[in-house]
Amino acid sequence: MIEVELDTSQSARRLKKDIADIYGHDSDLAVLSSSGLRKGSRYVVRVIEAGDALARQTGLIDANGRPVRGLPPQVVAANVCDAEAAWRGAFIAHGSLTEPGRSSSLEITCPGPEAALALVGAARRLNIVAKAREVRGVDRVVIRDGDAIGVLLTRLGAHESVLAWEERRMRREVRATANRLANFDDANLRRSARAAVAAAARVQRAMEILGPEIPDHLKEAGELRISHGQASLEELGSLATPPMTKDAIAGRIRRLLAMADKRASELGIPDTEAGLSPDLLGE
Repeated sequence: MIEVELDTSQSARRLKKDIADIYGHDSDLAVLSSSGLRKGSRYVVRVIEAGDALARQTGLIDANGRPVRGLPPQVVAANVCDAEAAWRGAFIAHGSLTEPGRSSSLEITCPGPEAALALVGAARRLNIVAKAREVRGVDRVVIRDGDAIGVLLTRLGAHESVLAWEERRMRREVRATANRLANFDDANLRRSARAAVAAAARVQRAMEILGPEIPDHLKEAGELRISHGQASLEELGSLATPPMTKDAIAGRIRRLLAMADKRASELGIPDTEAGLSPDLLGE
C-alpha cells in the first residue's frame, strides 16, 4: 500500500486524479481531523490494491523491490524542467512559506536526509541556494534569501503567490525604512547617514570620471557604495565577494575617489565633490 499525507484538499484531489489519469490506478481519499498538536485537517491518499505497481512506476522502489531513498535517479539526472517539477511537487505536498521579514523562508519538510539533499541539488540546478538541516528530528530544506524565494516561486508557476509575497515584502521594507528614518533622532546616526549619501554621490561622480579605467576591485567597492547608499561600511564589507572588513572597503573607496579627483584635475573638469550640497560637504 502507498499512502500520501497532504496539507490541502486541493492537493489531495489533484493527486488522486493524476494517479488515475497517468498511472491508471484507483485510490482512496481520507480526511484526518485536527486534534491535539495537529493544526487543521490532513488529507490522505491511499493506493491499496496496486501499491507495488505504482511504487515501481514512480521510482519509489527499484527493480529488485528495494526502497529508493531520496529522489529517483531518473529525476535527479533529468532536465531542469524535472528539477522544477520535483520542487513543485515537494512544495505542494509539504511546503510552507513564511511572511517576508527577517525570518522569512520557504521550507520543505522531507521524509529523510537523502530526499533533503536531493532537493538541495535540484535547487542548485535552478541556480538557487538551499540548505538542508535537521530541526527537532525532522529533515528540512530551507531557502531564506528573499530574491531566491521569489525566483523559485516563479519557476514553480506560483505567480499569484509571488505577487502577493513580493507586495508584502515591499510594504514591510518601506515600513522598516520609514521607521528607521523616524528614529534618526540621534545626531550621530543622522551624521552617518548624510556621510553615506555624500560618499555615494562622490563615488557616482568618480565612476563617471574614470569610466572603463577603474580597476575591478575598486569598481566592485564603488558599485556596492552606490547600490547601498545608506549602508554602513561594515555592512558593505559583508556584501562584498568575498566579504572584507570595513577598513578594507573604506580604503578601496578612498583610493577610487583619489584616483578620480586626480584624473579630474588633469582633465580640468569638476571633481567628485563638485555636485555635493553645502550641508553634505560639511560632513
